Amino acid sequence: MDSEEHQKGSATYNDRITDLPDDLKCNILAHLPLKEMVETSLLSRMWRYTWASIPNLVFNERNFMSIRELVRFVDMVLLLHQGPIFQFNICCLNFTHVPMERWMLVLSRNEIEEITIRSSLTYRWRICSCFFNIQSLKKVYLKYCTLILPHVFRGLKHLQTLHLNGCTISDNDFEKLVSHCPLLENLYLQGMCDMVVKVNSPNLKLIKIKHGIWVKYIHLITPSLIEANLSLLFTSNGKYGHEKCMIDVFGSLSKVETLRLGGAFIRYLLLRGCNLELPLKFEHLKELSIELTVHNQNEASVVFFLLQNAPNVQYLSILNRPQGPDNLMPIGNLRNLNMQKIAFEHLKFVLIDYSGSVTESGLLLVKLLLSTAPLLEKVHIKNYEKDFEFVKKLVSFKRASKEAEVILFD
Repeated sequence: MDSEEHQKGSATYNDRITDLPDDLKCNILAHLPLKEMVETSLLSRMWRYTWASIPNLVFNERNFMSIRELVRFVDMVLLLHQGPIFQFNICCLNFTHVPMERWMLVLSRNEIEEITIRSSLTYRWRICSCFFNIQSLKKVYLKYCTLILPHVFRGLKHLQTLHLNGCTISDNDFEKLVSHCPLLENLYLQGMCDMVVKVNSPNLKLIKIKHGIWVKYIHLITPSLIEANLSLLFTSNGKYGHEKCMIDVFGSLSKVETLRLGGAFIRYLLLRGCNLELPLKFEHLKELSIELTVHNQNEASVVFFLLQNAPNVQYLSILNRPQGPDNLMPIGNLRNLNMQKIAFEHLKFVLIDYSGSVTESGLLLVKLLLSTAPLLEKVHIKNYEKDFEFVKKLVSFKRASKEAEVILFD
């Protein structure tokens, strides 16, 4: 009797799983790696093709014994898949002969919205021409790929996010690609070398150019831009002057609310010296982040130079980097700043990452910020070497705001 009840209970339990709504079964499968998801077809006839309606396909060569096995698996999934495919994500660092062209052709017929392709420095895959005809695309991430636009390129009319990491593309093709994506809102560039970055994008809201990118020149026509993260180096003076390039870039940031600067920008501000006049004030800027050598008085002066051109900044982050070149012309000296002309009336929060011992320049920077910001609420100081004398000096600094609180983090 007990055995019969057990069997009935098991049958009831199995029926409940099998009879789950299709959308719920798909949600369960979505938490499995794609290879295991397909293997659920062995459970029963009712589960045989449940996986085939999953809209997000993620392939990783680490889950396969060989590239040949990966290729057969991708072919099988695309052949048997039913319904729309919204996401296609493949990481294959060692392929040389992967049939991407036929995969892209299949995806172009399946309302694909997001494509991610991670190749490698050694085996770069050239994006096939049919990729550039997929009009349903909204988000693209390409790593270590080569992009050559077809002779007839009508653009990607629905693309909103473009992320190129270590890719190879000509200056003209890059300019054409971006300008022919009318709905583009987010642009990320990483690890790109020796480029002329010309961006003409009326709806672009965010641009990030960072992580070791070297450019010849950068020019932005981005009237809707509200966030910019620019950390890059210039390859040579050559055809374009760094000074003109830098002023052109600043001139295109009139409406940004969040600005992060690093790499070459601080260096060339210093090289230009105190005669540099920015073409505008950053009236809309609320958050400013600067990467510089905190312990170099010349570089620390750049903080005040930029803040004087950004009167409405509320959040300031200063991130320390290793000591830069010593032969730079000073924009000014912290001790010689005319404090009567400085008043950061909207500054509320400051973060300073020292990453090491606090020198006199680092202390002076904190002192000047505390004494010139009447609405200052918090100053967070991170990664400093514990020093009782440093803490004593902090306590003694005059503060323009009675609410200003200094918080120390190891």
